[in-house]
Amino acid sequence: MWTEERKEREYLNLRGNGVTMTSEEKKRIQEWNSELSGDIQISLLITEDRRGREFSKFCENLERLAPQIHIVKEKGQPQDIPAIRIGSTLTYHAIPLGMELEPFLEALSLSHKRFSPIPGSIQGHLEKFQIPTTLKLYISQQCPVCPGTVRQIIPLAWVNEFIQLTIIDCTLFPEIAQSNRIQSVPTVLLDEHFRWTGPLQLEELVKVIMNRDPSTLGASSLERMLEEGGALHIAAMMLDKQQIFPVFIDLLTHEKWGIRLGAMTAMEEIAEENQELAAQVIDPLWERLDDAEDTIKGDILYILGKSGDHRIAPRLEMILSGQYDAQIREAAKEALETILSEKGSTEL
Repeated sequence: MWTEERKEREYLNLRGNGVTMTSEEKKRIQEWNSELSGDIQISLLITEDRRGREFSKFCENLERLAPQIHIVKEKGQPQDIPAIRIGSTLTYHAIPLGMELEPFLEALSLSHKRFSPIPGSIQGHLEKFQIPTTLKLYISQQCPVCPGTVRQIIPLAWVNEFIQLTIIDCTLFPEIAQSNRIQSVPTVLLDEHFRWTGPLQLEELVKVIMNRDPSTLGASSLERMLEEGGALHIAAMMLDKQQIFPVFIDLLTHEKWGIRLGAMTAMEEIAEENQELAAQVIDPLWERLDDAEDTIKGDILYILGKSGDHRIAPRLEMILSGQYDAQIREAAKEALETILSEKGSTEL
């Protein structure tokens, strides 16, 4: 079990694990900066995690040694871990020193030039790809194979904005590695369903990415898409598959209002285009109704009404006559009115 005591011990060991810049690393960063043709902006996620101090120190040194680098600080949530973000598609939960410094500098250069060294045949396919993809690459500074894997996989994040890559140092964040059962590095996880360990065959990874069934997407991939305004794209994928994706129900009842709102927008589109498909959410949502918080109950009832399925009407009438708060009964009444209006009657 990952205890607070163990976290403290790992934090105290950080400086012995390659988080302090050597004179050679400082010199290399200065040389790299002299070759830049313009400024580069990266983000530092500030969190309550004590390991964030080392991330801040690294970024301060990087900005001092490479004046064309500009660090934008962002405040994270209490549960977040520190991160360095390059653009909108690449996140480092790692301090890229030692053997990882050079791939990191190359990543910065690629982000600046928007250039990808991926073979043209692979790049052409990826450019047309529109399914959200979450890649996690687990590394350690002591791993001689990891830098090559980092070099291979980072360009994917520049080719297509639907591909999100997160690089995680198992030495700094062993509790995360443990939660994903990482036993050796490098290890690549794709949407937490596919796993590669050891030297990576890029063509094989891309083939799996391209041939995935979108209905198997994880909640995190769809959440990110909703946060970025992709509700209608998610609706289009489900309409195309003629299936409500299993994790989508979790998004309709998500604790974050923004996620629920995006999922509800997708459901409105589905109900408009295919009410039979929209009806697939009725039973799983109804099962969650009583255990949900009141604000979520209201949203569930709204979606049940938008489904347009008159078979839900008796259940809504049960709520109207049941022991529910006034706002819940009002939401049920509005949902029932929506369903009856679809039938050409608004009588209650």
